Amino acid sequence: MRFHPTAISLASTILLFSTNCNPIHALQSNPEESPQRLSDTTAVCTASQGRTATCEVELDVPASCIIDDGSSNCPVVFFFHGAGGTNDWFGRQSGVHANNVIGVYPQGENGWNTGPKSSNTCTWDDYDCTSDPDEGAFLSSIIHELRLSGALGNVYLVGNSNGAALAHRLASNANMDDLPIKGIVTKVTQLLASPARSGPGNLNYNQPSAGVPQVSVLNLMGDNDLLIPYEGGTSGVFGGDTNFV
Repeated sequence: MRFHPTAISLASTILLFSTNCNPIHALQSNPEESPQRLSDTTAVCTASQGRTATCEVELDVPASCIIDDGSSNCPVVFFFHGAGGTNDWFGRQSGVHANNVIGVYPQGENGWNTGPKSSNTCTWDDYDCTSDPDEGAFLSSIIHELRLSGALGNVYLVGNSNGAALAHRLASNANMDDLPIKGIVTKVTQLLASPARSGPGNLNYNQPSAGVPQVSVLNLMGDNDLLIPYEGGTSGVFGGDTNFV
């Protein structure tokens, strides 16, 4: 079965918060199915580790979300595609305009760096690697730019397959400064039991630690999935590396 991310069920459960901060760069709305390119007006791609010319971040802002001072308290929902996928269709199918939600659609580097990849230069346990994509830092930089522009709502993640693996990883590293994530919706991928860390950077832990902010999780799995076992265990997506379970 093929899943398509949607904001409908997520939007119905989201609580908004307010703030007295004024945006540095006021948000701009866009018509439905015509998202903006945040990567054209900020350095989220050019200043982020491991990004290539394929890097792109689309921003989808309904006019109903912007208040008089140019800011917004609408929920901010990131949509993550799977391995080999693209962000091209989120602007048509995310449903953010119908649900008063701000959508963010990043493009990964042939998927997301959540485990061993043939395109990586470093091994998965080289946490000081400076060449491979640092996904935690990338997402943190996007959230930082959104906050500067006045997108002040709670942050949520929706991911499919490899994108779900990224959502689990980011939620495991949630904190109020870098990754203020409130909830995730993940499809056909589970939280890793091991290894404890993988990939470059400091936001690369695969399980949440004690004392971190709580994150709401809705995880959807198939009990007849031959690639990602319903009961957990190793998977062929990790190239036979049994460190990833």
